[in-house]
Amino acid sequence: MKHRFTALVVLFFALVAGAWFALRPPEMPEALAPAASSRSAEARAAALSTATKLGTSAVLAIDPRSMGARSSAAAVSRHGLFNEYLAARNYKAIFDRLSGSSEGETPEGRYVLYDILRKCATVTERTTRAPIVRTAEQRRDQFVASIPENDPQRDKRIAAFDDVATNRCAGMEGISITQSALNKMLADAAAGGDPKAQALTLEQSLWAARRVDGRWRSDVAPTDEQVSQLRNAIMSRDPEAMLIAGRVLSTSWHDFSMRVGDSQVVEQRSFLQAWQLLACDYGYPCGETNQRLLSACAYQAHCNAQSLPDYIYYYGASPYDSQLLSQYREILRTAIETNNWGMLNVVRGPVPAQARATNNPPGPGR
Repeated sequence: MKHRFTALVVLFFALVAGAWFALRPPEMPEALAPAASSRSAEARAAALSTATKLGTSAVLAIDPRSMGARSSAAAVSRHGLFNEYLAARNYKAIFDRLSGSSEGETPEGRYVLYDILRKCATVTERTTRAPIVRTAEQRRDQFVASIPENDPQRDKRIAAFDDVATNRCAGMEGISITQSALNKMLADAAAGGDPKAQALTLEQSLWAARRVDGRWRSDVAPTDEQVSQLRNAIMSRDPEAMLIAGRVLSTSWHDFSMRVGDSQVVEQRSFLQAWQLLACDYGYPCGETNQRLLSACAYQAHCNAQSLPDYIYYYGASPYDSQLLSQYREILRTAIETNNWGMLNVVRGPVPAQARATNNPPGPGR
């Protein structure tokens, strides 16, 4: 009897246990899902952030000697008269070809002729500053003597100097033009629709207003109409027009500042460098023959960069500036490709201190 009771008790608990296991709620892996999902989202966000933003350690680890192929891969290859002119080691052949020809009568042809004459001709009645002219042989001797024999970059620096110091105006010594005739060439190029000429004309008018009657005026700023004209020049996708328009928008003007969105004040130094990178993206020659790159090699021994973007990121910007100019570059590219400038706004009123904490870019006639 006792054994039968014990067996019944054991059977009862076995049935209860079996019923509980059969009827218990299933284990819920979803309880872990939020954490897993959160980690996944964080990973995706980190990946996206890494794709568009370099951390400080990543910037410091950049080796410019191995970046050239990557940095130039996305750039548009642009062929045309102006890029031919930029690559020329002597301007006379281009000048002779354009003078009196149908090619020289195109808006871009007029602009190239204007720029050659501005740099090479003797300009009478000049109203803008003249280019600095030095004796090439004397400069080279002084430069070579200043580089120690054991400088590991010596040969590169001398070669870069020879390129930068080349007299591209050789053979044009006897050419002269009046300032008014030079101005008309630029005006004709602008009237014909060349975006470079239009942007430069606007920039020159702003600087002329600043220097009226020989006095410096601090109350000058681009009007809304002029800002619209600068955007049109940028939208042409002409890299030189982008550089000029970007230079205007990166300059300190009276009660005028740029904002990303409604509140982020644009910092002028990084903004200007972003325009330079953007011009590279749209076909400006930014490879090893870029004049800024060669000058940096010659005069600063910064010879390892293989492109202007490499140089700016490695030599020309702090990690903080690199973050900013990457952000600005992407915003500008998006605005151009979508024709939507909503993320970049002009704000009129007192200029925040951080926007002024840079040197002004050079004006026209640089």
